[in-house]
Amino acid sequence: MIFSSSTSRLAIHESARIEARCDARAGDVVVAEVLTEHATYRHLECADGSMAELHVGDRIVGTLGSRQALRGFVGSAPTELTEGETLSLLNMGGVIGRFIDSTSSLGAPATVRYIGTIVDEAGVVSLGRAAKPVRHPSAGSRPVVLAIGTCMHVGKTTTMAKLIEAATAAGFSVGAAKLAGVAALKDLTEFTNAGAVDVKSFLDCGLPSTVDADDLAPVFETVVDSLEGDLVIVELGDGIVGHYHVETVLRNAAAMADVAAVVLCAGDIVGAYGAKHCLDAMGIGITAISGLATENVAGTAVIESWLGVPAVNGVKNPDQLFSIVREAIDGWTATRAAAAVAGGESA
Repeated sequence: MIFSSSTSRLAIHESARIEARCDARAGDVVVAEVLTEHATYRHLECADGSMAELHVGDRIVGTLGSRQALRGFVGSAPTELTEGETLSLLNMGGVIGRFIDSTSSLGAPATVRYIGTIVDEAGVVSLGRAAKPVRHPSAGSRPVVLAIGTCMHVGKTTTMAKLIEAATAAGFSVGAAKLAGVAALKDLTEFTNAGAVDVKSFLDCGLPSTVDADDLAPVFETVVDSLEGDLVIVELGDGIVGHYHVETVLRNAAAMADVAAVVLCAGDIVGAYGAKHCLDAMGIGITAISGLATENVAGTAVIESWLGVPAVNGVKNPDQLFSIVREAIDGWTATRAAAAVAGGESA
């Protein structure tokens, strides 16, 4: 059997058994047999981060979950199961669910046959077993840099990796996280390779996908609090509007209290305009705009003149982007220091 990366946070004992069950919920660990292959999604990301090419007849261990990808597959976590029923592989990380829709370029995902759920003496094995306890840290501990976007595939992860490299070179110890999206290790590996001393994701809170979360703010606070480092850089996957509940973080004052800088990655100029309009309504300022809309001066010049926000491509000019972010971090640090002094004087 091939254990997918969506199960990477779990230690599944060899005494566990496979049992066909009728009940189901997001995060349950299941065994399925590959029925069809997909031309684009030919590989499964394994629990150790390596890639395994899938073939009809392979048995995989994945997790039940949902996906709502604007440029990918759409599917939902089942709430009940029938032995032998056909489900779909919704992402390369091994998230399995009921297929709903897809883009015209991708077509239907690979299908799998449900064999059974992994069960041990404690019951159904689920991602929730490895979830960190929810924590609500006190404000003022460390600055957080937030990378958000207008959509998937607009440059958030690459930009974030470049920011990690630049911050590390500047002497920061960086903890990094991806806290919205569908379970996979690929982006976390990119953050580690960029120099992050600690990496985590929503998987560490028992979620196969943040589509399956009602409120992402507790996940954000818990993971940020648990990361090592004196600077935290967080990517919220997908877009600020969508099914992955990014807006529940942005609208939560406690979660946003330590956010010193916000880097928006936009796919185009109008997307940047729309995102600024949304964020303005939430009272959130944008430190800089990056991503595909800033690939050249055709985008950066219009964005800066129209929106009044620095537009810097983090891949082409990472040091320039980090310089802007560093200024925001220094401002946050000075404000917190002044508040601490004032608090001490008033006491």
